[in-house]
Amino acid sequence: MLKLIIEDDEGRKTVVPFVRDEITIGRQEGNTIRLTERNVSRRHARLVRLNGHVVVEDLGSYNGTRINGERIAGQSPLKEGDLVQIGDYDLALQAEAAANAAPGPITTKVPARRPEPQPEEEDDPGDDAEESDHTPPSLSAADARRHSTSIIRLDQVEAERPRKVVDVSAEDAPRLLVLSPDELKGQEFACIRTELRIGRTDDNDITLDHRSLSRTHAKLVREDGGEWRVIDMQSANGMTVNGENYAQATLATGDIIELGHVKLRFVSAGDAADDLGAGGGSRSKLPLVAGFIALLLGGGGAALYYMNQQGQQPTEPIAVAQPPQTAMPIPDDAPDAPPPDDAPPANTVDAVATPPKAPEPPPPPRGPSIEEQRAVADKAIAARDFDAAVTALEGIKDANGQRPRDIETRLDAARAEQLMKKRLDEARQALTAGKLTEADDALRESAATKAFAKEYAALKAQVTEAQKKAAAAAAVPTSGVEKPPAPVSEAAKAEKEGLEHINNRRYAQAIERLEQCLGMDPNRAECHLYLGVAFARNQQVEEGSKHYRRFMELAPNHPRYAAVKQLVDDYEQKKK
Repeated sequence: MLKLIIEDDEGRKTVVPFVRDEITIGRQEGNTIRLTERNVSRRHARLVRLNGHVVVEDLGSYNGTRINGERIAGQSPLKEGDLVQIGDYDLALQAEAAANAAPGPITTKVPARRPEPQPEEEDDPGDDAEESDHTPPSLSAADARRHSTSIIRLDQVEAERPRKVVDVSAEDAPRLLVLSPDELKGQEFACIRTELRIGRTDDNDITLDHRSLSRTHAKLVREDGGEWRVIDMQSANGMTVNGENYAQATLATGDIIELGHVKLRFVSAGDAADDLGAGGGSRSKLPLVAGFIALLLGGGGAALYYMNQQGQQPTEPIAVAQPPQTAMPIPDDAPDAPPPDDAPPANTVDAVATPPKAPEPPPPPRGPSIEEQRAVADKAIAARDFDAAVTALEGIKDANGQRPRDIETRLDAARAEQLMKKRLDEARQALTAGKLTEADDALRESAATKAFAKEYAALKAQVTEAQKKAAAAAAVPTSGVEKPPAPVSEAAKAEKEGLEHINNRRYAQAIERLEQCLGMDPNRAECHLYLGVAFARNQQVEEGSKHYRRFMELAPNHPRYAAVKQLVDDYEQKKK
C-alpha cells in the first residue's frame, strides 16, 4: 500500500494512506486533504490512480504545482520518492514499509536548496468571491504565519471530526498534572472521558485560568486504538510537546505539554508522578482519581488518605477497625516463635478453618464480532443513514487494531454519500431561498451520489425549472403592449459561453469569447468580471486586474464588488 507523506514548512508531518482512486487537495472544505496556508488555492491539485500508476494534476491553481522543483501543466506521472510542492507543503509517495520507517525529511531528492517562501498569492474571485478568509492586514508576514492555521487538515482526520465520547473507568484514566506557573502548580485532572477540552473559560472540561491560554486552547482525545492525543485548537500562543511545536501529537507517560505558559505532565493510568509538588484543588468539572480511591478506602481510612494528599498530619489518632486476631495470616518466612503455655501439641490440626477461596472473576463481556458490526453498518447503509454507517464502520478493527481493506472501502463510500447528502440539503435550502446559483453549485458537487440519485434528479429538475422561470421573468416587459420575449443578444451568448469555458478550465477559449462579448458591448460589466477571472487563472494577472478595475467602475453596486476590490487592493499592495 502507498502512503502520502505531507510535511509543512515547520517540519511537521502527516501520513495519509493512499486507498482512494482520487485524492483532491486544496484550501477549502470538501477536499480530501485540506491545506490551509494562503498560498494554496481553494482547489489546487489532485492525485489519481490510472492503470496502476499515480498521476498528479494541477487544477488551475494560482501558484502552481511542482514535481522535483519543476512546475507542471496538466497531468504528470508520479513515482515513489518524487517531491510534490504545493504552496508551503511538501508531499511524497512512499510504500507502507518505508513510510513506517520515517526516514527523515522528504525533501532530500531535490538537488538545489528550496527558495525562501514568497509573499503568498490569493485566488481570484471566480472560485468563491464571497469567502472571507483573509489574514488580518495588521499582522506582519511572520505573525500571519504564526497565527494562521498551519495544521494539515484532512477531511476525516482533522481536529473537529466527530468522535464518539464515552466515559473512561477511573483505573484506566490517565492524568494531567500542572507543573507551572506557581499559582496553578499541583493541580491534577483525571481524564475520565475520551474527549476533553482544555482552555481558559469555564465552559471547558478542564479549566486553567491563565491569560496565556485561549478560551479553548487544546483538546485531549483517546483514539479508537487506545492511544491518547493532544490537538491544538488554533490557539493564539500554540502548543509544544517536550519542547517541540506540534499541531497534534500522540502522548506517552511523562510527556510535557506546554499550552501558552502553562506546563502539564501527562501520566498514564497506573504510573506515578515522582516530582509532583503539593498544590491546590482542581477546577476541572471531572472528579479526580483521588475521589475514587477515597470511596474505596471508606470511613477514617478515606479521611487519612485525603489529609495525606493535602500534605497535612492528623492531630488525633484515627481509629480503624481491625479484623479478629485469630484470622491474621502468618508469612511463610517468619521466624519460629516459642509456643504459648496453652498451645496444642505440634502434631494437632489447626483449629482455625481455612477461609474459602475467593471466586474467580467473571470473564469480561465479549464485544461484537466484525461480522456483527458489519451487519449493523450494512443495515444503516440500506436505510441510507450514513451518519450511523460511518460511526459503525469506523469502530470495526481486527485483533491487531487494523481496519480490513473491504471495510476501509465501505467507509470511504459511506463518507462520500454522507458528504453528498449534505450538499443536497444545501441545494434544497438554497432553492427555497431563491439562490439558484448556490443551489446549482451544490447540486454539481452531489452529482455522483448513488444512494440519493432520485432526490438528486428531482431537485435538479426543480432548479432547472426555477432558472427557466427566472430567465422568462427577466425578459417580460414591465409596461405597454405585451410583447414576445426578446431574443438573447449575441453579447449575452458570448458571456455565457465564456463562463462555461472558465468552468471547464479552457481559459484561452474563455478569453477569446469574452473579448468578443466586449467587442459587441464594451460596457457589459459581467464580461469584464469574467475576463478578469480568465486572465488571472491563465497567469496573466496584470491584464486581469485591468478588467477587474473596469468592472468596478461599471457596477459599483454589484454583489461581488467588495470581493473584487479586495483582490485588486491586495495585488496593488504586493506590487509596491
